[in-house]
Amino acid sequence: MEPLIIYLLKANVVISILFLFYLLVLKNDKSFWQNRFYLLFSLLLSLFLPFLPELSFSHLDTIQRQITTANPLNSLYTTIGNSQMVNTHVNTAYVAVKPGFTPPSLMQTLVGAYLLVSFVLLIRLFIKLLKISILIKKTDKQFTGGIYYCAFDGTAPFSFFNYLVINKQLFNDRELQQIISHEKVHIRQWHSIDILFAELAHAILWVNPLMVYLKRCIKLNHEYIVDGEVINSGVNKKDYQLSILHSSLKLFQAYQLTNLYSSSKIKLRIKMMNLKKSPNTNAYKYAFVLLLVAASYFLINPSNASTLQKNVSGKSAKFDVGPLKAFEGLYQTPDKSAYIKLTEVNNVLVLKQLWDGREFSLKQKSELGFATANDAPFKFTKDKDGNVTQVLAFGQDVWLKANNGNSKEAALNTQQLKALEGIYQSEANKAAYVQVIAKQNTLITKQLWDGKEITMLVQSDVSFFVHVPYLKIVKFTKNDEGIATKFRASDKQDWNKVDSYQPPAEVKLTAQDLKKFEGYYEFKDRKGQFIQITATGNGLVLKQLWDNRQVDFTATSPLAFSAKENPEFTLQFTADNAGRITQVLAFGRDVWDRNDSYKAPVEIKLTAQDLKKLEGKYEFRKEKGQFIQISATDSGLVLKQLWDDQQIDFAATSPLSFFSKKQPGFTLQFTSDNAGHITQVLAFGQDVWDKVN
Repeated sequence: MEPLIIYLLKANVVISILFLFYLLVLKNDKSFWQNRFYLLFSLLLSLFLPFLPELSFSHLDTIQRQITTANPLNSLYTTIGNSQMVNTHVNTAYVAVKPGFTPPSLMQTLVGAYLLVSFVLLIRLFIKLLKISILIKKTDKQFTGGIYYCAFDGTAPFSFFNYLVINKQLFNDRELQQIISHEKVHIRQWHSIDILFAELAHAILWVNPLMVYLKRCIKLNHEYIVDGEVINSGVNKKDYQLSILHSSLKLFQAYQLTNLYSSSKIKLRIKMMNLKKSPNTNAYKYAFVLLLVAASYFLINPSNASTLQKNVSGKSAKFDVGPLKAFEGLYQTPDKSAYIKLTEVNNVLVLKQLWDGREFSLKQKSELGFATANDAPFKFTKDKDGNVTQVLAFGQDVWLKANNGNSKEAALNTQQLKALEGIYQSEANKAAYVQVIAKQNTLITKQLWDGKEITMLVQSDVSFFVHVPYLKIVKFTKNDEGIATKFRASDKQDWNKVDSYQPPAEVKLTAQDLKKFEGYYEFKDRKGQFIQITATGNGLVLKQLWDNRQVDFTATSPLAFSAKENPEFTLQFTADNAGRITQVLAFGRDVWDRNDSYKAPVEIKLTAQDLKKLEGKYEFRKEKGQFIQISATDSGLVLKQLWDDQQIDFAATSPLSFFSKKQPGFTLQFTSDNAGHITQVLAFGQDVWDKVN
């Protein structure tokens, strides 16, 4: 998306500059041929200049940086480029949107809408061409001197390429001769090509309001050229002007893609016919175009320039590209549970989250200060020797730079790897087993419930790293003989080595036994968050009402169930003395209370005034510097997460309560003061966002 957006921005900037110069300087010149070339040249240049590579001169590097700094479009190019990167907080615990909800970003939506309009304009152009072709096809034609003369009633005289359409019965001999002379010039000079090219350019650059006026100027300049040619051929000027005026008063059907004899702007055409020709000294205006083209190039070029990604805040000379190498390396949390990697890529510092592979770029603000595209801060620290030791992300997350031993994969011999092999059983869920296998100088962890294999990257003889959120760092424990007996994942879940593996026995429950588990359950720690459990022929189905995701479970005991795809996802039900199910424990830690009073939220309509007072910017109370923007729409509210531009629609259930239709568990509860002013919003029943000015 990003290259297309920047291309369209550049193209619109170039055509705006060149066409405004035409309107201000060249429009009233009688150098019509030069103006025709200039207008076509402007369109061509706007479409192809953005593709030109950067001109870079090493001895002018400082000057180039200063040009980049002064460029008013530079920050916009950078923002667009960085907005396409995945811009996720390294610590994602507070993110409002639930996993799995991935609507298109605002940028993707806008680009899709832009391309849709372009497609519609191209379809409309095709229909216009089709109409003209059908009209010409059904006329009586006479081919003379390379021109097809087409007789047709009910339309104004016009030419299209080498077809001249006219009703000879409506004009006297003198008018007929003038019309034919006029249209012959259009045909001879291939003006139809100019018109079609302008229409195609308009379909690409339609968002620019100047394009409509530019198309009119091209057609009007054609008329200026033809009027001059006809008069220079010996036709009486006043008779010709009266003929144009007389023809324009007749009611005809017109076709937009054609050259019309009785075109609009008659007053301007007559004015130009009577205007004296511009002196040759006006040629300096066209010479000035070369400077204009150069200025346009340097205005749009910085997004390709190597200096773009350097700091351009006016202090860039103090921190050039070279020092970026000092920030490269592997960084870890203090408990060594997660890693990120910083790398210089094309003069940009790129951060990669090693647990999910996502990346985003950092722009340099000062010698040790960087920021994301949304200005989330990253502050590096150096020791007395000038070596980078850590980075403070988002103003609170400390990442320590790993030493050389940790930043490289350790090499273990076969004996060391073999000592770690075996079957391991989850201590929290006896139904979950994995098999650790030594394979080609590394370890493979095979999940025995689904056969999935995960590669473990060596960090030391007992420590390994995996790109799986619930494992991340795996650390083995060995006995006195050097043989592994257990391992612990970074989620503090222990897996004990066992002698053998026996698939968990599935317990068969009757339909009546399963039926008693059915109902709605509310999260104890997050009111308003519900799941629904339904009995099936051989187990249970859990439906997460915030995203409608469903998980199938099989029974491992009369009150215990395990997910088919992930045995770690367990359900342990609790019953009262009467045998009625009262709650369920998920994952061995999350308590959900039975609550069959659940009702799906009912949408109500609020007035525009009621919705307007909820608009504003809100800051996360637990995470200063993290913002959402809430805006009113015709049907409700839109919440925009300012860290990734994702938008979520909400409908009202009361004047201060809202829910997401796509994620019913995602609720908003607004609070107002005594004066009725909104002060905060509670998301998901637990996350407080304070309204800010």
